[in-house]
Amino acid sequence: METPPTPTSSTPLTSSSEGNMDDIQYLLHLEALRRFQEDNRNVRRQVEEHVRLWLDTKCEYQREFYRLARLLKCSALQKAVDAQRVCDPDQIAQAAKDTDILRSKLSCNLRPAILDCRDLEECLNQINTAHKPRLNLCRQQREFARNQEALKNLRIAVDGLENGMEIGMMQAMDRLVDDLLPQKDSVN
Repeated sequence: METPPTPTSSTPLTSSSEGNMDDIQYLLHLEALRRFQEDNRNVRRQVEEHVRLWLDTKCEYQREFYRLARLLKCSALQKAVDAQRVCDPDQIAQAAKDTDILRSKLSCNLRPAILDCRDLEECLNQINTAHKPRLNLCRQQREFARNQEALKNLRIAVDGLENGMEIGMMQAMDRLVDDLLPQKDSVN
């Protein structure tokens, strides 16, 4: 008995199987192209995200740098002001004596039965004439608010200036590119 012939790996491909192979190759090529484009978009998105993060970090660094510079400037100004102040040795000695008297009164366990009205009035008089912390505080708060408003306005102006400069530079670059490109002759 003769066995029927079985297909083997050496059997030549028919034209329909070659067409299927071409289709499969084409589909594989399309899939590879789609993956490449998807990877390309993903890389661009990541680059844009990193650029945005870098710009945010740069802005924060510049803001902190300006704050540090402002603090250093204020510190140098305070040192200069302190160097100009002349301390009166008599006032320092009197303040030390007053402090010692107060320390001795506070360290004793005896409480005064009544307040001396004359001392109280003198203390209030000194507070009202020599020390005006509330007035100074209000004045400093107003100055601080004005300074904060001025700083905010300055930041807005600087941002506007930077944006204007960037737009101007882009326009100048576009004009330069237009000038460098060969002129296209219109066909009539």
